[in-house]
Amino acid sequence: MAMRPRVLLIGAGGYGGVYLREMTGHDAGADVVGVCETDPEIEQKVPVLRERNIPVYSAPEDFYRKDSADLAIIASPVHYHTEMALTCLAHGSNVLCEKPLCLTLEEAERMAQAARDAGKFLALGYQLDYRRDVLALKQDILAGRFGAPRRLSVYHCFRRGAKYYARNNWAGRIRVNGREVFDSPFTNASAHNFQMMTFLLGQGLRTSCDVTGVEAELYHGNPRVENYDIAALRFHTSEGAQILYYTAHPLRADLGPCGVFEFEKGTVTFDSDQPSFKAVLHDGSRVDYTAIDPGHPLQKLYDALDCVKNGGAPVCGVEADIAHIRAVRMVQEQPIRSVREELRYTFEEDGDTFLGIRGLEEAFIQSARAWALPSEAGFRL
Repeated sequence: MAMRPRVLLIGAGGYGGVYLREMTGHDAGADVVGVCETDPEIEQKVPVLRERNIPVYSAPEDFYRKDSADLAIIASPVHYHTEMALTCLAHGSNVLCEKPLCLTLEEAERMAQAARDAGKFLALGYQLDYRRDVLALKQDILAGRFGAPRRLSVYHCFRRGAKYYARNNWAGRIRVNGREVFDSPFTNASAHNFQMMTFLLGQGLRTSCDVTGVEAELYHGNPRVENYDIAALRFHTSEGAQILYYTAHPLRADLGPCGVFEFEKGTVTFDSDQPSFKAVLHDGSRVDYTAIDPGHPLQKLYDALDCVKNGGAPVCGVEADIAHIRAVRMVQEQPIRSVREELRYTFEEDGDTFLGIRGLEEAFIQSARAWALPSEAGFRL
């Protein structure tokens, strides 16, 4: 009989619920042997825990006093990731940690070293890195098919309303109880496409490029949010290419993702209507990645389970996240401005209250087309 990995899930009330539903909704080839959750009502909110007799613990230490796991999935808030990952690795579990991994390079190295010492992997939940079309594009970039990168641009915004910010005590916060969280669309909800760009430019399959500087336009759109919730960013990278990224929460509807990657020998594009990549080279040849099956939406889970059973490590580890960790701190040091009051408007939809910013969508789209920050493109927020 094939090995069935034993899985500990840390956090089941938020995004961790996606993992739980996947592993209990059908046979994923693994068994959830414990859940760590601080919500005292989690078993009422998630009935499958009682239905499957999955024990609930208040902390990983409580679980490991009684049991063991081949894989620990960490879906807790970022300010708990380091201590929880270190605990799980010390008890012999491989770790799949949701993004962002942490907020300092020192913490990242501590976790990476702990994984090496334990002989286990520490993988990250940036699901775009696990997509087979993304990996095919990266292999072509590494092989020199497109030449040196010149500049990359993506806009990607998730609309978020009052319920999003009310769901916990750290959403939109800079610090909670003295601990850094730096929660923002760039740090958390819309981090994926920026991290993917740095991953694509990494010198190896598992690495990202580094970021060496940033020009930022940051705004408070929602006056009740402590941190910035609108960001237009231009990064300089170790590869000599610029990366422009535009993301926000206060808008009428989700925007993007839409991207243009310019290389020495051609241009790669993608958008939300055609989510995979298409490339046109200067010699007239074309490369279409849309025919590649991107894999399961939770490919990161299945790759992690496969590595538990067969050895190796998932493609997205600590090295793939270094650029994003450094970038988050760079951006957090930049000034945050308030959006002009006359641009703000509110609306009700689906039982939630949302804030919008007039002209924001146009500002991002036009700025991206011009390879500019909004103020450079003539937009005054």
